[in-house]
Amino acid sequence: MKGWLILTFTLLTGFLLGVGAAVKGPDLVAPYLPKSISGKSERIEGEVLRKQRESNRLLLKVATTQGPMLVTFTQKVAELDLLLEPGDAVTLITPGYASFVDDPILERVKRQGGAGVAPSPASSPQEPSGKVR
Repeated sequence: MKGWLILTFTLLTGFLLGVGAAVKGPDLVAPYLPKSISGKSERIEGEVLRKQRESNRLLLKVATTQGPMLVTFTQKVAELDLLLEPGDAVTLITPGYASFVDDPILERVKRQGGAGVAPSPASSPQEPSGKVR
């Protein structure tokens, strides 16, 4: 009889710990996980309306379907300043829509008007021997 009591108590304790970890665990662990895998993220698409570079941050005004956003980047500022231009379509990964967003994940940038790779310069006609005319 004592064995059944210990087994029942152990199973009940394990069940309660499992349910508690499933309910409270994600909220306790989320601050320690990267933003991209924390689970509560949303892709927001919009168009860059304005860009302002300061010494240690980049500010973007982005128009989305939910409303305007002011996005602040404080990491990789120089690289993002070169990459982003007004008129670009961007996809941001954020916890949700907010008017002010700090350091979202920039998933995609698409140039307005389909500007892609610059065409190579026209090559000059060459003779079969490799000499230029």
